Amino acid sequence: MGVKFRKSKKIAPGVRLNLSAKSASISVGPKGFKKTFSTSGRTTTTVGIPGTGLSYSTTKRTGAPAAGSASEAPAAAPVRSEKSKGVALCLCVFLGFFGAHRFYVGKTGTGVLWIFTVGGLAFGWVYDLIMICCNKFTDKSGAVLGLKVESGGSE
Repeated sequence: MGVKFRKSKKIAPGVRLNLSAKSASISVGPKGFKKTFSTSGRTTTTVGIPGTGLSYSTTKRTGAPAAGSASEAPAAAPVRSEKSKGVALCLCVFLGFFGAHRFYVGKTGTGVLWIFTVGGLAFGWVYDLIMICCNKFTDKSGAVLGLKVESGGSE
């Protein structure tokens, strides 16, 4: 038996913050039309007729396929990001509660989430600081910030 967690909070008219055990998301739109942006890389659009239970949803996944999926490719060597680790670290330290470092690396969805949740209730901000310092923080394309690229050889 597993423990489930799901909480949805209205943060503005037509905007909801959704938290679950695995991810967080923001839903935007009026009744009958909703667009949801998830931290797991999934974007869902839902169109429906309010009060009838009739709706149509489409989901688009951005990023890598889920672990264990049949279309998963062999692991490739990590790619170095064009973004500076130092700039990302400074932005995270001084403006991390507002998601400035996430906007810098192109993660605008989670950057907006950081604005509304004050750095993921500070837990996300601390997590990002650790990930940047350990060279595990990635940009929008999945390239690692601050990764050292080893040269093939010297002559």
